[in-house]
Amino acid sequence: MGGDQRRAIPREAEVVVIGAGVTGCSVAYQLALRGKQVLVLEQRGICSGASGRNGGLTGAGSALHAAAGRAVSALTRENLRMLQEDLARELDDDFSLCLSGSLDIATTEEQYAHLVESVRLQQEQGMDVELLDPQEVRELVPVVSEGILGARLSRDAGHLWPFQLVHALANGARHYGARFVTYTPVTRILQRGGAVEGVETPAGAIATGTVVVAANAWTPQLLPDLPPGALVPARGQILVTQPVAPVLPHPFGTNFDKEYGRQTPTGQILCGGYRRLDENEGLGLYEERVTPPVLGGIARCLTTLFPGLGPLRVVRAWAGIMGFTADGLPLIGPYGEAKGLYVAAGFNGTGFSWAAATGKALAQLIVQGISAFDLTPFDPNRFARGGVAWENPFTAGERNNPRGVVSGA
Repeated sequence: MGGDQRRAIPREAEVVVIGAGVTGCSVAYQLALRGKQVLVLEQRGICSGASGRNGGLTGAGSALHAAAGRAVSALTRENLRMLQEDLARELDDDFSLCLSGSLDIATTEEQYAHLVESVRLQQEQGMDVELLDPQEVRELVPVVSEGILGARLSRDAGHLWPFQLVHALANGARHYGARFVTYTPVTRILQRGGAVEGVETPAGAIATGTVVVAANAWTPQLLPDLPPGALVPARGQILVTQPVAPVLPHPFGTNFDKEYGRQTPTGQILCGGYRRLDENEGLGLYEERVTPPVLGGIARCLTTLFPGLGPLRVVRAWAGIMGFTADGLPLIGPYGEAKGLYVAAGFNGTGFSWAAATGKALAQLIVQGISAFDLTPFDPNRFARGGVAWENPFTAGERNNPRGVVSGA
């Protein structure tokens, strides 16, 4: 079990991290590196949730968050740098990271107008992005549709192998003394006198003065006072085709990042999206189940966006549960009034662009009392202060979030 424990859980820990996905393992590694005694509790296995059920895309910046752009850029840029430099050296692993650049392809006038504006904003923030015309896109990807209007090339982006990164972080945390207890859910966070005093599990209570909730979609179950709708589960689905010759040199997104994919090093084409064809657009669902309407939409996305691929056989499909927030920004930082309670969750399907730097930022906050990063836009308490209005840019234009609500994003 790679050092995991199912029995004889400790009765106390300096820090308890809830969740062993990429974020929880990153937080655990950074805290253990700084000398903290860390216990990670996971209801299933390491990398068993959304971290092990995604496309493995990563990169710096986001074109969907103009207002918080500088804070988003700073944290995601540091994330990419850490993957390339610090973590690659410290963990002796390259995570199969390939920074090929990514393409955000526009197929409608609305999408193209968004790309034009987003390129302007990102270039102002120093991001290495460029607007390409249809011919320039076809020179990079000859199989792309003749009907596209253009694309944004983001050079600070690419893909990695999720399991490789998550397990490298977990092994790094173990090296510095962290313990992992799998198949042991946390049922309640215990508080007394305005401070955290422990967590409750089916195997008994564990005393601690610091808890980090890194449970992503399951966060509302652990923080019952989190305002309804602030963070909700969102089911995403992905299919994978048979291997083909190299034809997609860059990961791609389209339709405001609602559809996305890449070609793996083994030649398979991976594509996900079309949550809008799922029950309630995939929102509020915890069942990891694929559905024919969504898989049909994903297949049509591939055949219409890349008709030059020709007929392909689908060999596998899966579903994963992400954590989506009302405004599309993650929750990172101290939570509520209880001293010692922190949250790192709600990454809206883009956790591999955030988790490494989020772990560092939270570790700084916990150990030193201050972080080097501006975490203000990611304050987990922001919805309690101002109410919850669903303005998530990743769902703009859908039934739950009509177009126009997120103007300027």
